[in-house]
Amino acid sequence: MPDGTQAALRAAGTGFTQKCREERLRGCSDLKNATPPSPGALATKRRRPAQSRALATTGAIQQAFIQLLVERGYRAVSIRQIVALAGVGTGSFYEYYSSKDELAAVCIRLGIRRIAAAMRECIDARQNEPLPQRVDALIHAQSAEPLANPEQWAALFVLERRISEVDTYRELYREFVRMWSKALTCGPGWPDGAPAQEAAFAAHSMVYGLVTQALITRTVAPDAGTVGRVLRTAVHGYLSVAAPLAYRLYRFDAPS
Repeated sequence: MPDGTQAALRAAGTGFTQKCREERLRGCSDLKNATPPSPGALATKRRRPAQSRALATTGAIQQAFIQLLVERGYRAVSIRQIVALAGVGTGSFYEYYSSKDELAAVCIRLGIRRIAAAMRECIDARQNEPLPQRVDALIHAQSAEPLANPEQWAALFVLERRISEVDTYRELYREFVRMWSKALTCGPGWPDGAPAQEAAFAAHSMVYGLVTQALITRTVAPDAGTVGRVLRTAVHGYLSVAAPLAYRLYRFDAPS
């Protein structure tokens, strides 16, 4: 090979080697100066599957408990039966619940939260409508789920009386009364100076009382349409005395 060609190859090889060395040094510098991912970011990536598994596990346990509650009654349901139906281990149960009573309280609380969320959504969506329409919508929001699942809610209402602490029960009752008070006063039709809190207490008591008694005291599920008509007549009849102008054109036999 001519000397000129060999010299050119040596020069090219030396240049390539130097370039590789520079690339390696630059890569090391980039790694050294790079900002490591935060522990929070890593934790978030790790937590997501765990949260998903936790939701699946707790959901299966809750569904199994409610199914057994309806079929057998609270006293006859055991933790062993719950985990067997849910397809999870006993250890998984105690990872999330300390006892059957705690599981029962969680199931009741979640059901009540769903109803409360439906009522809040209803109040926000209907606040500019006339008073009778707002009341109609709120009656439906509060009663729809229990009347659509009568066996499940009959069992939960009975259980609520068994395991709920008095203070917890009272606070929940006050929260529903507050929602009713907001619904009555947030839009047109409620008279200035009329006692909204008193009317809200009465309205909630009628809806809650009629629905729970219709479900608990009957061996056959009540007709939802019939219960709905009774609810509307009772609540609107009471409120028409407190807000007569808002009800002057209201028809009590009109469909909801």
